[in-house]
Amino acid sequence: MSKRTIPSNERPERTQILWITLILIAAYLPLAGHLALQISAFVGLLFAIRLASLRWPAVLPGTWPLAALTLIGVANAAATYQGWSGQNAGTALFVSMLVLKLMELRRKSDIRLVATLIGFLVVVEFLFDQSPWLVLYLAAVVLGGIALLVDLNGGLGEARRRGAVAVAVRLSLQALPLTLILFLLFPRLSAPLWSLGLDPSKATTGISDSLEPGAISELVLNGELAFRARFDGTPPAADQLYWRGPVLWETDGRRWSVGKDIASTDPAGALLEAARPIDYEVTLEPTDQRWLFALDLPDSVPDEAFVSPDHQLIARQVVSAVKRYRVTSALDYRTAAPDPARLAAGLQVPDNVTPRMRRLVEEWRSRSENDWALVQAGLQFFNRESFHYTLMPPRLGANPTDEFLFETQRGFCEHYASSFAVLMRMAGIPSRIVLGYLGGELNRVGGYHMVWQSDAHAWVEVLIEGRGWVRIDPTAAVDPSRVDNSGASRMLGAGPSVRFTLEQADAIARFARNMRLFADSLDAAWQDWVLGFSVEDQLALLQRLRLGELREYGLVALMLAALGLTLGILVLASIRERKPLDPLQAEYARFCRRLAGIGIDRLPNEGPVDYAGRVVAQRPDLAPMVERFMDLYIPARYGPGDPRETLTALADLLRDFRPRSPRARRG
Repeated sequence: MSKRTIPSNERPERTQILWITLILIAAYLPLAGHLALQISAFVGLLFAIRLASLRWPAVLPGTWPLAALTLIGVANAAATYQGWSGQNAGTALFVSMLVLKLMELRRKSDIRLVATLIGFLVVVEFLFDQSPWLVLYLAAVVLGGIALLVDLNGGLGEARRRGAVAVAVRLSLQALPLTLILFLLFPRLSAPLWSLGLDPSKATTGISDSLEPGAISELVLNGELAFRARFDGTPPAADQLYWRGPVLWETDGRRWSVGKDIASTDPAGALLEAARPIDYEVTLEPTDQRWLFALDLPDSVPDEAFVSPDHQLIARQVVSAVKRYRVTSALDYRTAAPDPARLAAGLQVPDNVTPRMRRLVEEWRSRSENDWALVQAGLQFFNRESFHYTLMPPRLGANPTDEFLFETQRGFCEHYASSFAVLMRMAGIPSRIVLGYLGGELNRVGGYHMVWQSDAHAWVEVLIEGRGWVRIDPTAAVDPSRVDNSGASRMLGAGPSVRFTLEQADAIARFARNMRLFADSLDAAWQDWVLGFSVEDQLALLQRLRLGELREYGLVALMLAALGLTLGILVLASIRERKPLDPLQAEYARFCRRLAGIGIDRLPNEGPVDYAGRVVAQRPDLAPMVERFMDLYIPARYGPGDPRETLTALADLLRDFRPRSPRARRG
């Protein structure tokens, strides 16, 4: 349809086109970091064309150029993601087509359509991020879209922009109680929408199931949050915060892995003794892995997880969304002997063992009374020799264990753990490597510990007769004077690990740290009370309301009742609300009140002309004043003219209009 056939009242204004364009730009910005650069480049080009067209309308593409741009957008999304299926590909295609719609905003209805689709785009963004800060940002975007829809409907007078925002805020506030009711009572899925596996190709940073030089160092340089832990009582000491993850058995002399014959879902290895139990709750960030983290050693686990024979806590499904679970761990324990397969795996020695490694172990064995004494000799070796802890060690060759022990003597936790485990196996002591985290930063604002990817750690477990598996941390044996983590601290940008305490630089640094802790406590509350609100929480709410026996049916009944009551209150409030009078109506109301004061009330169904005629019939002496008022008021109220000059004349007229009752006149 050409522009000439579009009614003038249906043509969008330039400011409205600018408004919807800026809203769509704001809605797209959070997605720019998740989509490929090619998608953002195409979308940015379209935004530039639309903005430039406000100054030079000729740059808008016609029918055939627009069709070409559409094909380019479809092909761009398909080429970038090798198809159109998947979360990223579908989002890219949707965004590209939505921004193309900006090229043909010929009617106000086109703007209404784009504003509505922006609401769908906002929902899509929560598939990528569910932080409270994004919610606040997108709430402002949605508010701007509602205000634009209000403005498109017109009827707001001169202060239309400000009035549109006021109406949008009012509508949003009215929707809040309905939103809260639906959030609390609408039957929920067993898992959040964003954890339903829409994009299995998406990777997330985390600990891997193998260890080789460089793997842990990369995580140490990662300042992202791994998980939060909230203890029911007094937290354990910092040196007890060993968060257990994957257990590694197999090595070729350079790389450690779980081992195909060792990984198992058999029942957990028995704890012959378990003391000093501690209860806590973990909120784990997505890892796209099945392993969970628990303090050494997990004793009681959640239903959706199990403990492996290696005492590793494993989820029954991949952790693709934030996961909250409760665990009980025993800080003092004694394990049973492993099965024969694990015992043999714990003694396997790589082929690249060198003669000087054998001489070192033979020396330890010759002066050790038992296996435990030999373990202590190994730790004393790391403490006595010139070993240094550093996150920037020299490159190692084909035999990293030998080179590290006798040449470089510089490394981080994986160097110490892997070399110590090999030496113990050479001495006939079964050993294995455990990957996980050490420590955690206490957030005093939220009352929980934050464990960062920078706290990633590796340690060793050795099998001692009569004691079972015993945790040994050879990294901790390094003399503190030979610990160098200054370079890592500079690169990290996050808090230091609890293993190495750094002094706060100044008041600004302390303030920044406190603000970071406060922000994280808000994020933790959001995770616990909003994202973590589950079916179990809904049923617990019903129990508190003494409706637990109704279960899902009770939720639906309670939701419908609450919605009905809330909608009724809102409707009654809107009916009883008094709309403000415009200035002309206000002057007419003053006029009517003056006449009501002498006993001539205006009837509810009586218009200005009929009312004036009745007043003159009852009081002919008031005819000049009444007729003068109506001659001014009626054309200004119902005519096309500007009422501002009439308002002044009406105010002056009413200033002198003081009618008296007949009794007062006779007096």
